[in-house]
Parts: sequence; structure tokens; C-alpha cells
Amino acid sequence: MPASVDTVAEALVASLGVEPQVVTLALDALRERGFPIRYVYVVHTNPSFRPIGEALRRLQAEVSHYADGRPPVDFAWIPVQDGADFPEDLVTEAEAGLFLRVLYRTVRDLKRSGHRVHLLIAGGRKVMAAYTMVIAQLLLDDTDAVWHLLSEERLLQSKAMHADDPGQTVLVRVPVLRWSLLPSTIRELLVWDDPYRAIRHQQELRDRQRWQLLHAFWERLTPAERSVVRALVETHGTTKEIARSLGRDPKTVAHQLESAYAKYRSCMGLAPGTRVRTRLIADLTPVLSSLVGPNAHARMGLRPHARRKRTPKTAL
Repeated sequence: MPASVDTVAEALVASLGVEPQVVTLALDALRERGFPIRYVYVVHTNPSFRPIGEALRRLQAEVSHYADGRPPVDFAWIPVQDGADFPEDLVTEAEAGLFLRVLYRTVRDLKRSGHRVHLLIAGGRKVMAAYTMVIAQLLLDDTDAVWHLLSEERLLQSKAMHADDPGQTVLVRVPVLRWSLLPSTIRELLVWDDPYRAIRHQQELRDRQRWQLLHAFWERLTPAERSVVRALVETHGTTKEIARSLGRDPKTVAHQLESAYAKYRSCMGLAPGTRVRTRLIADLTPVLSSLVGPNAHARMGLRPHARRKRTPKTAL
């Protein structure tokens, strides 16, 4: 939803490809929707590459068109450059990484200064759109937005920088699954200069959250349920095979598995009746040894997947 009152400065950040009209068409569409875009940041590769140079010149020629608008729009040109490294195109992993760092710092600085950010993923290389989504997941909050632009083919072919009819273009808001769990996490990320460090930090937070969920599930299991779940994860066996290895009645094992599945659904927020056997195995496989710890079999009173021997009763 557009802001009804221009309480914060709004900025559009777009990567430039060989079709510069994508930027102006998106800008026009946003303003038509009521978003008072005040700044446009155009991230571009080396204009010595002729198609990019021509696209940049065409876009720069539009600055005067927006200078007298309400509000007026200021343009900033952000080169994908690090010293002498100024690629004409993004064709290597290093060049794509440079684009990621430049875009990260651009958006980070805007968020630091309190701007509402609109990211455009139309235009430019596909890797630009992919990395733009990474930045969105890292740095954007609920007030920001990611947009994709759809336009009529004849409008695109005409190379027109503006549409005669607003209906010729459609802005699609792209859902963003944000990595940050809390607003304080985003504020912490805004301090850093390196997007890869930010990504590692978010991965560590996700791993910690995943561990906490699985640990909570494990703690809710009874000792008997833990042994059954462990056998399931380690052997992928059927109910009868698990019962045989643990020396239990198949009906008892089936009941214990169903109880464990119900507790797993509860911990993971899944609907009752959801099939979870395969999912549970996948989730627990990488962390099972940490959950059970050393001497787990001894604590359970079991040998690894061996049938328990029954001690014969002696008549007195």
C-alpha cells in the first residue's frame, strides 16, 4: 500500500540493463500508484560497453523530465566498480560478487538514513535480479517493497521511455521471505560493510533457530519414543523392522511413532494429519548425534538396534 503521507523519503533502486525504459516505466508506475519516489539509484556496469553506455545516456536524458515533478526526483548513478575493477558485464562469479557488494552498500546506506526502499528486479542480467532478492531478504523490512514490471510487447519494442497509457504497464509486488527474525537483526546488519558476512550471520541464526526447534521436539519425547525415533532416523526402517530391532511389539512401536509424529507436528506448526515421516528423518539426520549425545544407548538401556535379551525368571 502506498503511504498516504510522505513522512519518509522513498527511493527506487534499479539495476541497468540494455533497456533503460524499464527504469522510467517502473518509476512512472510507482508514482501513478501514489508512491512519492524522491530518489532513483541506478546501479550500472561499465558504460564503455556500448549497449550499457547507450542505455545510460538515454536514462540520463530523462533527468530533466522528473526535475519539476511533485515531488521532484533526483537520480544517482552507482557504478559496479572497485578501484580499477569496473566490469562491462557480469560473466564471472567475481563480477557478480562485486555487484552484490555494491548493491548491498547502496541499500544499506539508504536504510541507515531512514529511507523507504523500492527494489526493481526487472531489467539487467538475471543474476542481478537474483542478487537483488538476496539483498531484499537481508535488509528490507515490512515498509519496503520489491517490484517486477510487466509491459505490453509493443511498448517494449517501441523503446519509448514513457507509456501513453498507464494500462500498458503492470507493476507486480514480489513477496519477500525475509531472513531476519527480528527488527533488531536488521539494525545489526546495517552496521556491516560485507554482505557475505551478513549472509553468514543470518545462516547462523537460522541454524540456531532450527536447532532450538528440534531440541524442543526431542525434549518432549519419552525415552521409549526417542529410541524409536532414533531407530527410524538411522535405519529408515518400517514399523515391523524397528520393532524387531528394539525387541518390541509392532503395535507398541506404531503407537510410539504416532505419538512422536504428533509432537513433531506441534513443534513445527504443522496441521494434524500431515505426513511427516520423511520430513522428520531429513530434519533429524544432520543433528541426531548432537541430540542423543554420547552414551545415549546406555541412558536408554539399549544396545544399538539390538534385540533386548529377556532375563529368564528363576522359580524360587
